[in-house]
Amino acid sequence: MSILILRGPHAAIPPFSASSHTFYRPLRERARAAGQALHCRAFASVRELIAGLRRARRERTDLLLLDIGDLALRDTAQATALRAALDDLPSPYIEVHDDAAHALEPRVQPQHAPLVTVILRDDLSRAYAMALAIALRRLDRATAADAFHA
Repeated sequence: MSILILRGPHAAIPPFSASSHTFYRPLRERARAAGQALHCRAFASVRELIAGLRRARRERTDLLLLDIGDLALRDTAQATALRAALDDLPSPYIEVHDDAAHALEPRVQPQHAPLVTVILRDDLSRAYAMALAIALRRLDRATAADAFHA
């Protein structure tokens, strides 16, 4: 089973820098301890985000943590394309934000809405920790249900 983090641009956390390695290490360790693989991919544009969502669909990611960061949707065409990509996801996703202004739901209005949206103002690392805890609990329940039905 695997969890994927799709992370947009953040001024405070440059992609694939030493600070991002330190940021994700405890998350990876916690996921690994729970028997889950955690993968992280950064994107810098709406086009890259949509490509990342489509890749997550093809790879059958079990659960997605989605953080659009400071990414802005410029027009309705981008919102429509992003909504379609979210609606095509076969697995649940959790939105993660450090600012309520970044939440996708009011701007994109997907039919496949997030399982939950975690927003902790100015505390992205704790928002990720909370979102991961929810994801691990959800996947643990799914694994237990599969074992029960087997």
